[in-house]
Amino acid sequence: MKTRLLYFLLFCTTVIWSACKKHDYAAGTLSPITSLEDVRGLYKGTDFILDRNSLMGAYQISGIVISNPDSGNVPAGIVVLQSTRRSKIRGIILSLDNTSDYKPGDSLLIEIEGKTLTKVNGALQIKGLTATSIKKISEGNRMNIQSTSSYSINLKPGDFESTLVKITAGTINPMPAIGDTFAGDKSVVNGADSVILHTEPAASFADAEVPATATFTGILMMGQTSAGVPVVQVWPRTGADITDRVAPVDPNGPQLGKFPVIITGFVSDAKGGDGNYEYFQFLATRDIDFEKTPMAVVTCTNAGSAAPYAGTAPAGGWATGGGRTYKFNLTSGSVTKGEFFYVGGSNKRINGPNSTLISDAKWIRSIAYVTNDGDGFGAKSGGLLPNSGNAGGIAIFEGINVAEESVPVDAVFFGGTGKTTIYDETNNNGYRIPENDHYNPVDPATSTAQPFFYQGTNLYVIPHQNPADLGKFTKLGGVFNATTKTWVTPRAHVFFQMAMDTPLSAIENGEVTILTN
Repeated sequence: MKTRLLYFLLFCTTVIWSACKKHDYAAGTLSPITSLEDVRGLYKGTDFILDRNSLMGAYQISGIVISNPDSGNVPAGIVVLQSTRRSKIRGIILSLDNTSDYKPGDSLLIEIEGKTLTKVNGALQIKGLTATSIKKISEGNRMNIQSTSSYSINLKPGDFESTLVKITAGTINPMPAIGDTFAGDKSVVNGADSVILHTEPAASFADAEVPATATFTGILMMGQTSAGVPVVQVWPRTGADITDRVAPVDPNGPQLGKFPVIITGFVSDAKGGDGNYEYFQFLATRDIDFEKTPMAVVTCTNAGSAAPYAGTAPAGGWATGGGRTYKFNLTSGSVTKGEFFYVGGSNKRINGPNSTLISDAKWIRSIAYVTNDGDGFGAKSGGLLPNSGNAGGIAIFEGINVAEESVPVDAVFFGGTGKTTIYDETNNNGYRIPENDHYNPVDPATSTAQPFFYQGTNLYVIPHQNPADLGKFTKLGGVFNATTKTWVTPRAHVFFQMAMDTPLSAIENGEVTILTN
């Protein structure tokens, strides 16, 4: 009995000692490799000599080369290194003499102890490196690309500096003429913000014709003016970095004319969650091939907290982007005169989750907007249209080059009547309106200019559906003469109650807009 008790006490003592030892000592050594984000964070405005103490014992960095010395579109004497760590992509410039030795996709391990972290012409880089400082680990590695917008880049440029970025559906401003080339600096507008697209004269694609709109991929390079003002630039690596090109408009080409499309309905509050279930219905008043004559649909929301320009009217109008406006480009497919078509969320159901699938309808463009930014501008979100509060809107434009001064071919607004975040009469900021059945850019009685919603007589607002979450389709029914391009009967709204099994025919018949000749 005493022997068993002695063994039991020895066992308990061993367990307690082991537990104490586990808590008092953690095995392992510090990694010699630090992150690019940690290195970048050491720069405080003056040159900094990198050492182990400042990097918690580390003395190396690693990453993938993203610059291409063979393309001719990279500053001389540098290699751009990028790494992904802790789900963050960060980059930095390496100042080197032997830049041609390092190709896109090369994985490098670099000794940085004793080297200098500095800024040259606004760009952060490491100087003092030699060939012996660098070890090539492998070749042909994947180069991660950050899909983003000019709004996000300008908001936090340091998060994107010296990394590969992709800007979808950016617009060259001013509009290039047919025959203009890439060489030099071009302003790429993406929402209310812009970045510079830079192409060196010796670049392999410098003499290629620049598109009006495209998806631009390249290295985000920081520069500065002679006055020290930061400049954000995207340097494409090769011509293959410019995709989805839309050529400049041929002034002698086909034009759509007045009211080629009219807005005839929308779902802003589907039954259940709205994410990827909102959609908009349109009626073509003529035949349209969107590949030849593209258009764009833009939505807006104006809650007091919506940014940019939170709490005030958007200076970028329909092109503001961010959390205010969201764009869909209509660049493929076709419709015939008198045909309904749809634009909106990717789920393509008539009334939210588990309702009738309407993917067989004429869909011209759909986006999973919960997880994807808009075509050119607009941040991903759980819903594009408001269900309460200040008014939201839907507009459709001829072409996809939507700027602040662009006027839609049709637009509707619905919701509350507060105008602080919608129209600023002091600075003349807001959403431009077309001349349609409810809005007019000129006051008919006084001939006074009133180009914005909530300015002058432009006060028409469809009310919010109340209560929310009932799953109603807003039908906009009127009579439109397709020959004279005039409204015989202005559109009126009807909130059509849908069920889970409501068929597509229910929202394309009844109290809908009718075309006459």
